[in-house]
Amino acid sequence: MNKVWTVALLLACATGAAAAPAPGDPAAVVGSFNASLLATMKEGKGLGLAGRTAKLLPLVKATHDMPAMTRLVVGPAWATTAPADKTALTEAFTRHSVVAYATNFSAFDGQHFTIQPKVELRGEDAVVHAAIVAKDGTTPLNYRLHKTADGWRIVDVYAGGISQIAVQRAEFASTIKSGGAAALAARLSAADEARLGK
Repeated sequence: MNKVWTVALLLACATGAAAAPAPGDPAAVVGSFNASLLATMKEGKGLGLAGRTAKLLPLVKATHDMPAMTRLVVGPAWATTAPADKTALTEAFTRHSVVAYATNFSAFDGQHFTIQPKVELRGEDAVVHAAIVAKDGTTPLNYRLHKTADGWRIVDVYAGGISQIAVQRAEFASTIKSGGAAALAARLSAADEARLGK
């Protein structure tokens, strides 16, 4: 891994927070997110799921374009969704995504992230190639970002080459078809409340 990124990640993990991502640098956004994610993992057992969720929520909002991700998950039905339902679903999907991060990255056991400094540009998007290295192997975590008014933001994550947006779109398709955005928001909220013990 590039020495600059190694030092940045180590400093961020030591302090428990990553530096603010440079708005013109997609790799910096991913580096900031991964460093803070790792720092949260190191506090994972003490924080518990609710604590990790609370800590990661502002981080995800700052580095991900959650409205765009929600729209991509819903697919064509988004065009006919009422504005209030769009807002409610975006909030529910954001929280659901954060709970998923807090669940999947719950504890530290020597893991570290790597980032390739060369960014792959694909039209209006950028792809940052990264990975998480653990004792039992390495999993590619490649991030697709696009440019927003606030800078580059993550819009999809490919874990082991599989698009998480595509997986979620397939998972939620029947709920969207039968009940629309409101039904999906209710489903996600109920699942998260059950997971968080509320």
